[in-house]
Amino acid sequence: MRILAATNLNLEDMVRSGRFREDLLYRLNVITLNLPALRERSEDILTLADRFLARFVKEYARPARGFSEEARAALLNYRWPGNIRELRNVIERASIICPQERVEVSHLGMAEQPTNNAPRVGAALSLDELEKAHIGAVLATSETLDQAAKTLGIDASTLYRKRKQYNL
Repeated sequence: MRILAATNLNLEDMVRSGRFREDLLYRLNVITLNLPALRERSEDILTLADRFLARFVKEYARPARGFSEEARAALLNYRWPGNIRELRNVIERASIICPQERVEVSHLGMAEQPTNNAPRVGAALSLDELEKAHIGAVLATSETLDQAAKTLGIDASTLYRKRKQYNL
């Protein structure tokens, strides 16, 4: 029997804090694959979207055969907080409701996201831009400021000052 397990948590940290069993970690941790979030692999978004569309169009016998340029741009600019599962669901929805050959932005039904001008992977960034993006990402996934500060490895007072500095 083989077990495939996935998590977005740091299990080693959880073992150290007593929230995860060490023996279980070593039993599960035979091969570790670190996969970046979809938003960090923007070059894969359109390929995945095209494949999902082809699959769902066939499954639901729908007319859509591709995406408009505006829809493709929207897919690339979205932050994908739900990762690949969210992309799959968005494309499935679009394939079902799209009555024509080209999926439009309106068919995607993606939630509006605040424009934070988040940098794309591979973009040339200043150190301040990189720091702002990193702090923003950590804040978005942390339940408290203390937790975010701990993740960032800084004091809460430093995080408060950085939030003010970057308008986060």
